Amino acid sequence: MTINRQSPSPPVAEQRPFEPAPSRSTPESVWLIGAALIGAILAFLVARQVLNEPPMSDWVSTLLWYAVRVAGIGAYLMLWLTTVAGICISGKFSARWLPGGLLFPLHQLADFALLLAALHASLLLGDRFAGFTPTSLVVPFQASYRPLWTGFGILALYLMAFLYWSVEFRPRIGYRAWRLIHYASFATFGLAMVHGLASGTDSGSVPMHLMYFLTSFSAVVLTYWRWRATRSR
Repeated sequence: MTINRQSPSPPVAEQRPFEPAPSRSTPESVWLIGAALIGAILAFLVARQVLNEPPMSDWVSTLLWYAVRVAGIGAYLMLWLTTVAGICISGKFSARWLPGGLLFPLHQLADFALLLAALHASLLLGDRFAGFTPTSLVVPFQASYRPLWTGFGILALYLMAFLYWSVEFRPRIGYRAWRLIHYASFATFGLAMVHGLASGTDSGSVPMHLMYFLTSFSAVVLTYWRWRATRSR
């Protein structure tokens, strides 16, 4: 009787669950253009201060004020969108109410939030009313204009940049440590909200009050629901 001997099949390597690599929604070209624009603005405004150029005309000052406000409000709204989208994703709300295909792109708006926040800070160098200097825009709580609330904005910008680039270190520190770091996003949003509400020259208007109320209220409610969902698991 002939016995057919089959060579044992090679062991199958243990497969790990697929985990998508961290991705950036903003192409490198957009980052390069944004960095070049911010650098040009900084160089121009610093040169004006060093050379003691005469004050800007009224229409230029008005245009600069609008640019500062648009960049600041845009950065805040982008930060709000990426924050609430992250809460919905981590709380598994996407499977119930919102499609994941919408939430994930919204969560990646942190790219644009960081760019707009840096542009907002750069344009402030040209604000003759507030009298910002390069030092007061880098070191928190050193500005002559509402130093506490301005310092909150600087801290929010630093935290935003730290959270954004922490994705690059995620493979080294591990998912659990990265997730603990990511909880700082709540502090980032809170600091940005208080900064905008307390230091914005038009924050006393009804539309701005309504915007800050609706965005902060939605973030608080979603955070509470996420906390309840985590406790019930």
